[in-house]
Amino acid sequence: MDKLWNKSFITISISNFLMFFSFYALLPVLPLYIFENLKGGHTISGVILALYTIGALFCRPFAGYLVDNFSRKKLYFLTYLIFSFMFLGYLVSFTLVIIAFIRFFHGVSFGIVTTSSNTLAVDVLPSSRRGEGIGYFGVATNIAFALGPMSGMLIFEAYHFNAVFISSFITGLVGLILVYFLKVPRKPIKNCNNCPLSLDRFFLTKATPQFFNMMLVGFAYGPITNYLALYAKELNITQGVGFFYALLSLGLVTSRLLTGRFIDRGYLNTLISLGLLLLAFSYAGFSFINSASLFFTLAFFIGFGHGLVGPSFQTMVINMAPHSKRGTASSTFLSSWDLGIGSGILLGGFLAKHIKYSGVYLIGSIGVLLAFIFFVVFVSSHYNRNKIET
Repeated sequence: MDKLWNKSFITISISNFLMFFSFYALLPVLPLYIFENLKGGHTISGVILALYTIGALFCRPFAGYLVDNFSRKKLYFLTYLIFSFMFLGYLVSFTLVIIAFIRFFHGVSFGIVTTSSNTLAVDVLPSSRRGEGIGYFGVATNIAFALGPMSGMLIFEAYHFNAVFISSFITGLVGLILVYFLKVPRKPIKNCNNCPLSLDRFFLTKATPQFFNMMLVGFAYGPITNYLALYAKELNITQGVGFFYALLSLGLVTSRLLTGRFIDRGYLNTLISLGLLLLAFSYAGFSFINSASLFFTLAFFIGFGHGLVGPSFQTMVINMAPHSKRGTASSTFLSSWDLGIGSGILLGGFLAKHIKYSGVYLIGSIGVLLAFIFFVVFVSSHYNRNKIET
């Protein structure tokens, strides 16, 4: 059996964990910084926070092109460097305009560095264990999601805002050092300087059905990330709401640890189908919650469902691209996720005014159910016709 845990894969997994840890440590603190230090209102704060996602989404197609046409390690190192130093920008964000500027370009660097890291992770994995490796690679992100916000809040409560920004910067620098020593195989990159300009250089058009499938999944997940506390308040759940994310992360990690091996054994379509059904029912149940115990129980199942669907769809998209377009494939997958989450956040806030947050989660459930039907009827067979063995 091909070796999965080679030195390069371990290095890039740890560097990816440190990058996401530094990012997640900022999540619970930054809204407080905008409210307390910059006196930003709810509307302007929401816009500034969303600029990160907008910046990442804006550059995703170009990120895939860059990854496919330039040295992947050099691009990863450069954008990781920019991403890390952007944390120092928050130290001098004395106005709303400055922090909006910092937030947008931090998102741009994030969009490129994550596309690079995902592509490099696939490059250093043996093709026979790609699904398993992608699952483990995602575990690093999930652990960062579980530990980062908690660590950020602890640092903030002890030392205030600037300590969080500096800690994230230092964490990023440690990850950057690991990237410097990362060894990646030298593989030929297709030179398309004289190729005609086409959409397929920026977007993996063969994966369009998968793109829309993941958008629907991301749309349901978006309100979980931003409106959970408000929904808990709507349900009169006032204690331990943050524990929801710990259980969500536990579900993600548990399923990712199990999913990869089944992907590599040929159960890719089955895993996605089961994951979509589990998410549809979990979100439906989440919209009709009548107890705190069910609220926290469903956190685990929502996480477990996403742990089945996420790495499976990522493997599917990667398997439809030749090596020369792996960066484009990664950016296509990540763009679908970003666009789905972003639209779920934006529309979720508007819809909640009319149908409450319970209605928003019910709509998310219907969206995932439609994704399941679309997958079974068309997407699965489309993949089987277009996959490339690399």
